[in-house]
Amino acid sequence: MPKDYFLEMIEELGRVLRAVISAKKSEPARALQEINTVFTATKFRTKDFFDSLSTEELEAFIVDKDVHYTTLDALTDLLFEEADIRLDMGDYATVEQLLNKLDFLISYISKKEIETKVLSLKRGPQKERLQFLRISIHK
Repeated sequence: MPKDYFLEMIEELGRVLRAVISAKKSEPARALQEINTVFTATKFRTKDFFDSLSTEELEAFIVDKDVHYTTLDALTDLLFEEADIRLDMGDYATVEQLLNKLDFLISYISKKEIETKVLSLKRGPQKERLQFLRISIHK
């Protein structure tokens, strides 16, 4: 696919991320719906399908469908917002599942960035946020 298409998709995901962040406290249901909608524009097709995958199945799907790591990076940002919303709702089981997938995605993206010699400053803060959320669900 042309690079312009990827850039356009990343920009659109950025707009959705801003909308989710602004709505997550005042309108959490709308924010979750925005996240679900984003998945329809990916190779996952639905958030429910993504949620149904184990981390092993997720990796196999990503490799088989050649899901670009930049798409996964944008989805990771959205999943962090979902984890915050679910934590505020007290939905700890879903948060735990999200954290496991986030842990996998951060490692997978890091590996791909190393392979492509891309330097990202996001991985450190993401790992810290992941650790903070893990601590938060066990309080």
